[in-house]
Amino acid sequence: MLKNSIVAFALLFTLNLNAQTKGIKFVKTSLKNAFEIAQKQNKPVFVEIYAIGCPHCENFKKTFDTNPNVGTYFNQKFISYQVEVNSTEGREFRKKHNIYVLSTPMMSFWDKDENLMHIQVSGDEQNNEKSLKEMADRATDPAKNSASWKNYFKQGVRDDNFLIEYGYNCRMICDTTGNIEAMNAFAEKQASTNFQNPMNFLVLQKVVIDDENPLFKHVVNNLETYYAKYPKKDVVSTVENTVMYSLYSSRANSFSLDKITEMKETLRKIGIEKQSIAGRFLLPETKVLFNTNQPEKAVELIDTFYKGLKSIDKKDGEFIEKYVRGFTQDEAILSKINWIYKK
Repeated sequence: MLKNSIVAFALLFTLNLNAQTKGIKFVKTSLKNAFEIAQKQNKPVFVEIYAIGCPHCENFKKTFDTNPNVGTYFNQKFISYQVEVNSTEGREFRKKHNIYVLSTPMMSFWDKDENLMHIQVSGDEQNNEKSLKEMADRATDPAKNSASWKNYFKQGVRDDNFLIEYGYNCRMICDTTGNIEAMNAFAEKQASTNFQNPMNFLVLQKVVIDDENPLFKHVVNNLETYYAKYPKKDVVSTVENTVMYSLYSSRANSFSLDKITEMKETLRKIGIEKQSIAGRFLLPETKVLFNTNQPEKAVELIDTFYKGLKSIDKKDGEFIEKYVRGFTQDEAILSKINWIYKK
């Protein structure tokens, strides 16, 4: 009886082991170890960035774990690793390589020295053997992978689909300059009569991050037309998101007061509340005022904003004191807002 139980357990263990190794063999230790193995085996690395609770990620997991053809193909070409987007390791990896995860799963491919070769967001339409093999081939082809797209753009490639894909890729790797250049080139190709078509609105929603882009300007100047053509909440979120992308980009350090006023007016036009707008622009606007020798106006702005709040968090008060003292030590000016951090 005992002998039969041992045989049955051994058989079950073997079956489970085979099931686990039928698909892609993911390194289970660490991302660092995956690249160390890649160095030794002279192979590129496939890193899937997934999210817990993401249904698309779960669907890909089934394919990755159980499809023998996908497993064989990837195991021959890559050292593979899976990292959860919000894990400590995932956050550190994204920060190190300036990766902005627009959606999961995100498939990324790296050479053995941790240089990005190709990256793309994937959906269920790519979750099949043919598409995954094509993705792997594209990632390892220097003439097709996303690492080559910047050069193609510099060489003058201006196909609409290429510009959209390149601009989207720039968003994923936080290349703001590349995204702006690609999307300006895309907008220049569009006839003004086509600005409002569904494709261009989708590009505004998914790709454009600059509030100076002609397509975006057209929306702001024709809000009622867009409200009639598309769900109002989609139009509002598109405009709001684009303004905020611009406000928190590195370019915002050079924004003038006139530019900031224009951006605030854009948010007002789509119905964002006055206090909310003031809060979003408080630091950028006061920073400009401090840097242009207008500390009194900056402090007045801070004073007005915090008087509009029902309560002030202690940490907010401490932050404001430290922030303002970073620009001025004039006690006469500081005394006007000391109620904020003394309260």
